[in-house]
Amino acid sequence: MKKLSSFYAALLAFLLLTGSLSAWASKLPDLKLKDVQGQEHSLYEYLGHDKWQVVVVWGPKCPACIEEMPVIQMMYDDMDKKKFSVLGLVLDYPSFGYARAGQVKDFIDNNMIEFPNLLISARIFDRLGLGRLEGTPTIMVVSPQGEVLAKQAGIIPRKIIEDFLQKQIKKANDA
Repeated sequence: MKKLSSFYAALLAFLLLTGSLSAWASKLPDLKLKDVQGQEHSLYEYLGHDKWQVVVVWGPKCPACIEEMPVIQMMYDDMDKKKFSVLGLVLDYPSFGYARAGQVKDFIDNNMIEFPNLLISARIFDRLGLGRLEGTPTIMVVSPQGEVLAKQAGIIPRKIIEDFLQKQIKKANDA
């Protein structure tokens, strides 16, 4: 039964990523966010710059995020860093309050997460202008111009994310 429900979850994610979510195309605001060391960063330090970006909203105590983070890290490891990158936006789970830096740092260190992560809360996520945060993990695909092209809550198989990226790259190259 678990295999069947995983199949339907993957199918739903695929349908959403390849269909209706392209309507999300909007540019994110340039928010100032802190990393786990307390250093402030501009969101625009990470978005745009002629790179495709996978943004994952996650929490270190979220069971689905704990399962998903090694997959996201492997995808990051395999990416051509000149063309693609990953950014984590981390919040507290299950409160969706502001992330606890020490807890996030411990998770990152213990799980060898190498991509950048910035601390947020659901209130900060609201300021991104993408609607209500439906859950964690939430995966977004951002174009090299900084526009969010897709947003989906829940675990999404790596292949679906990569296929969506390739489809968007082809679409951009054909334009």
